[in-house]
Amino acid sequence: MMDPATAAVMVLLLCSPGDAFVCKPVNTPTRIFASLTECRASLAEELARAPSGMIGRCQEVDPITTGALPAGYTTVVVTRGGRAAQYVVPHKE
Repeated sequence: MMDPATAAVMVLLLCSPGDAFVCKPVNTPTRIFASLTECRASLAEELARAPSGMIGRCQEVDPITTGALPAGYTTVVVTRGGRAAQYVVPHKE
């Protein structure tokens, strides 16, 4: 079950310069936030200093969905170009 103080998670992807549809998750610890606003502010700072090709998104956490996952994991959905991908990511409790 998610901590009730967790309202959003940040997802960062690094995309290939030659093919914008080839993106891989950035290997960083899962970043969790108490509000979507806090996540978006941190995301703006992260992307400002990130290498070219990095994209990111803040996703609200649905406690009903994440409550069904094993302890220590959460689900995030990344939408890009009209396509959505769902990821299960580690989450510190």
